[in-house]
Amino acid sequence: MPVLVDDRYQQGLIVARRDFTKDLWSIRIRPLDPFPFRAGQYLTLGIELEDRVLERPYSIVSAPDEPELELFIELIPGGALTPHLHRLGEGQSVWLRRRPKGLFLRQPPASGRVHLFCATVTGVAPFASFLRLLARRSPSEGGAVPKILLLQGASHADEFGYREEMEGLGRELPGFRYVPTISRPWDEPGWGGEVGRAEDVIRKYADDFGVAPGQGMAYLCGHPGMIAGGRALMRRRGLPDKEILEEQYWPEGKEPTGSDN
Repeated sequence: MPVLVDDRYQQGLIVARRDFTKDLWSIRIRPLDPFPFRAGQYLTLGIELEDRVLERPYSIVSAPDEPELELFIELIPGGALTPHLHRLGEGQSVWLRRRPKGLFLRQPPASGRVHLFCATVTGVAPFASFLRLLARRSPSEGGAVPKILLLQGASHADEFGYREEMEGLGRELPGFRYVPTISRPWDEPGWGGEVGRAEDVIRKYADDFGVAPGQGMAYLCGHPGMIAGGRALMRRRGLPDKEILEEQYWPEGKEPTGSDN
């Protein structure tokens, strides 16, 4: 092992890979040591390149009780890290910072309130983690299932890497509904679902689901444009900032090229 990697890191082994499109895929990583985290957190993943560890944060798809760490990754053309990650498959190793980070779901959805989850493509990851955890919770652990709407936007239907799983959870979890929406329906004449960008259809579903000040929370994750639009709409509905939580995957006003963030 290189001397550059210190005790802040541990090794992880890629044990599974699934490709959804030519530039969207998921991997499952088995960490060498235990990696406790909360639903909604992210890990820092790195690989060795030219005598250094190049690393980036990725939201965790797995529920905290799963033995492996699942990530949903988008290839960024010209990105510093994802072109190298894209070449990795089962049996290859990566580096993981030992501690997870992130406070996105620090106020976890609770019964008695209405919760709007809104994501673009890979932004579904922290929501999937929480929903998996919710589905695994036994009735003896108490509490009613929170009322949750997950609205996910993408350009095309094949970018919904977890659509089948989310639709299954919609049948399994009372009070949970999943709505995917595509912004380029002219490319998919067979699509029968919602159309438009996620931020364009938030109002309709927020109305239907009863998201209101003092009664609901909005969680926005992914593309900064969606987050800006969703935030503005929720504020117009009267939600205070404390009821609008955000996690954007790269800075507003910048394109995700070169940095993978």
